[in-house]
Amino acid sequence: MTTPTLRPLTTYEPIDGQILIPATRQPEPAAQAHELPVTADNARFTLIATKILEVLDGRRPPGHLETLVAPPVHRATLTRLRTRPPVGIRYQLSSIHSCRPAVDAVETCGLVETTRHGTRARRAEALACRFEFRKGSWICVYFRIIHC
Repeated sequence: MTTPTLRPLTTYEPIDGQILIPATRQPEPAAQAHELPVTADNARFTLIATKILEVLDGRRPPGHLETLVAPPVHRATLTRLRTRPPVGIRYQLSSIHSCRPAVDAVETCGLVETTRHGTRARRAEALACRFEFRKGSWICVYFRIIHC
Protein backbone atom coordinates (compact mmCIF):
# COMPACT_ATOMS: atom_id res chain seq x y z
CA MET A 1 0.00 0.00 0.00
CA THR A 2 1.32 3.47 -0.86
CA THR A 3 1.49 6.38 1.49
CA PRO A 4 -0.59 9.41 0.46
CA THR A 5 1.45 12.47 -0.42
CA LEU A 6 0.53 16.10 -0.96
CA ARG A 7 1.53 17.68 -4.22
CA PRO A 8 1.40 21.44 -4.77
CA LEU A 9 -1.17 22.77 -7.19
CA THR A 10 0.64 24.81 -9.78
CA THR A 11 -2.09 27.36 -10.28
CA TYR A 12 -2.70 27.98 -6.58
CA GLU A 13 0.61 27.52 -4.82
CA PRO A 14 3.19 30.33 -4.77
CA ILE A 15 6.53 29.92 -6.44
CA ASP A 16 9.44 29.38 -4.00
CA GLY A 17 10.05 32.59 -2.06
CA GLN A 18 7.11 34.49 -3.59
CA ILE A 19 4.70 36.25 -1.23
CA LEU A 20 1.14 36.49 -2.41
CA ILE A 21 -0.81 39.61 -1.51
CA PRO A 22 -4.55 39.32 -1.94
CA ALA A 23 -6.04 41.73 -4.43
CA THR A 24 -8.12 44.49 -2.93
CA ARG A 25 -11.76 44.29 -3.82
CA GLN A 26 -13.60 47.31 -5.02
CA PRO A 27 -16.82 47.79 -3.08
CA GLU A 28 -19.88 47.17 -5.18
CA PRO A 29 -22.03 50.22 -5.76
CA ALA A 30 -25.10 50.25 -3.56
CA ALA A 31 -28.12 49.04 -5.44
CA GLN A 32 -30.57 51.82 -6.05
CA ALA A 33 -33.92 50.95 -4.58
CA HIS A 34 -36.66 51.46 -7.11
CA GLU A 35 -39.50 53.32 -5.55
CA LEU A 36 -42.83 51.72 -6.18
CA PRO A 37 -45.39 54.20 -7.48
CA VAL A 38 -48.11 52.81 -5.26
CA THR A 39 -48.56 49.63 -3.34
CA ALA A 40 -50.11 46.84 -5.36
CA ASP A 41 -53.24 46.17 -3.35
CA ASN A 42 -55.23 43.07 -4.25
CA ALA A 43 -58.39 44.74 -2.95
CA ARG A 44 -58.06 47.44 -5.62
CA PHE A 45 -57.65 44.88 -8.41
CA THR A 46 -60.52 42.80 -7.05
CA LEU A 47 -62.74 45.89 -7.12
CA ILE A 48 -61.85 46.77 -10.73
CA ALA A 49 -62.27 43.17 -11.96
CA THR A 50 -65.62 42.89 -10.14
CA LYS A 51 -66.87 46.10 -11.76
CA ILE A 52 -65.90 44.83 -15.22
CA LEU A 53 -67.75 41.56 -14.55
CA GLU A 54 -70.80 43.52 -13.37
CA VAL A 55 -70.80 45.47 -16.64
CA LEU A 56 -70.54 42.22 -18.62
CA ASP A 57 -73.57 40.72 -16.88
CA GLY A 58 -75.67 43.89 -17.05
CA ARG A 59 -75.66 44.94 -13.38
CA ARG A 60 -73.63 48.09 -14.03
CA PRO A 61 -73.62 50.58 -16.93
CA PRO A 62 -70.53 50.56 -19.19
CA GLY A 63 -69.79 54.22 -18.47
CA HIS A 64 -68.56 53.28 -15.01
CA LEU A 65 -65.48 51.67 -16.54
CA GLU A 66 -64.10 54.66 -18.45
CA THR A 67 -61.64 55.68 -15.71
CA LEU A 68 -60.81 52.13 -14.62
CA VAL A 69 -59.79 50.50 -17.91
CA ALA A 70 -57.64 51.39 -20.92
CA PRO A 71 -59.48 52.43 -24.11
CA PRO A 72 -58.90 49.06 -25.89
CA VAL A 73 -60.42 47.17 -22.94
CA HIS A 74 -63.37 49.57 -22.86
CA ARG A 75 -63.97 49.14 -26.61
CA ALA A 76 -63.72 45.35 -26.31
CA THR A 77 -66.24 45.39 -23.45
CA LEU A 78 -68.69 47.49 -25.49
CA THR A 79 -68.24 45.17 -28.48
CA ARG A 80 -68.92 42.13 -26.33
CA LEU A 81 -72.07 43.74 -24.90
CA ARG A 82 -73.25 44.51 -28.45
CA THR A 83 -72.56 41.04 -29.83
CA ARG A 84 -73.58 39.01 -26.74
CA PRO A 85 -76.15 40.89 -24.66
CA PRO A 86 -76.08 39.92 -20.98
CA VAL A 87 -79.29 37.93 -20.74
CA GLY A 88 -79.63 35.57 -17.81
CA ILE A 89 -75.95 35.28 -16.94
CA ARG A 90 -74.17 36.34 -13.78
CA TYR A 91 -70.43 36.45 -13.13
CA GLN A 92 -68.99 36.31 -9.63
CA LEU A 93 -65.30 36.68 -8.85
CA SER A 94 -64.33 33.92 -6.39
CA SER A 95 -60.61 34.50 -6.00
CA ILE A 96 -57.81 36.60 -7.40
CA HIS A 97 -54.02 36.19 -7.23
CA SER A 98 -51.44 38.70 -8.38
CA CYS A 99 -47.78 39.01 -9.24
CA ARG A 100 -45.71 42.07 -10.06
CA PRO A 101 -43.55 41.57 -13.17
CA ALA A 102 -42.54 45.25 -13.26
CA VAL A 103 -42.60 48.25 -10.95
CA ASP A 104 -45.61 49.76 -12.69
CA ALA A 105 -47.45 46.56 -13.66
CA VAL A 106 -49.42 43.83 -11.90
CA GLU A 107 -50.72 40.67 -13.52
CA THR A 108 -53.60 38.83 -11.93
CA CYS A 109 -55.40 35.58 -12.44
CA GLY A 110 -58.62 34.55 -10.85
CA LEU A 111 -61.55 32.24 -10.69
CA VAL A 112 -64.95 33.39 -11.94
CA GLU A 113 -68.13 31.46 -11.20
CA THR A 114 -70.79 31.75 -13.88
CA THR A 115 -74.46 31.01 -13.28
CA ARG A 116 -77.33 31.09 -15.74
CA HIS A 117 -80.77 32.33 -14.81
CA GLY A 118 -83.10 29.51 -13.84
CA THR A 119 -80.39 26.94 -13.15
CA ARG A 120 -78.42 26.08 -10.06
CA ALA A 121 -75.45 24.83 -12.02
CA ARG A 122 -72.28 26.90 -11.73
CA ARG A 123 -69.38 26.91 -14.12
CA ALA A 124 -65.85 27.80 -13.13
CA GLU A 125 -63.94 29.93 -15.59
CA ALA A 126 -60.48 31.46 -15.45
CA LEU A 127 -59.77 35.17 -15.47
CA ALA A 128 -56.56 36.88 -16.62
CA CYS A 129 -55.92 40.62 -16.16
CA ARG A 130 -53.05 43.06 -16.36
CA PHE A 131 -53.04 46.37 -14.52
CA GLU A 132 -50.61 49.21 -15.12
CA PHE A 133 -49.96 52.33 -13.10
CA ARG A 134 -50.75 55.25 -15.42
CA LYS A 135 -51.53 58.88 -14.71
CA GLY A 136 -51.55 58.36 -10.95
CA SER A 137 -53.81 55.31 -10.71
CA TRP A 138 -54.04 51.62 -11.59
CA ILE A 139 -55.97 50.83 -14.76
CA CYS A 140 -56.81 47.54 -16.42
CA VAL A 141 -55.03 47.16 -19.77
CA TYR A 142 -55.93 43.49 -20.40
CA PHE A 143 -59.02 41.56 -19.34
CA ARG A 144 -59.94 38.07 -20.49
CA ILE A 145 -62.38 35.44 -19.27
CA ILE A 146 -61.09 32.07 -20.37
CA HIS A 147 -63.97 29.70 -21.01
CA CYS A 148 -62.99 26.15 -20.12
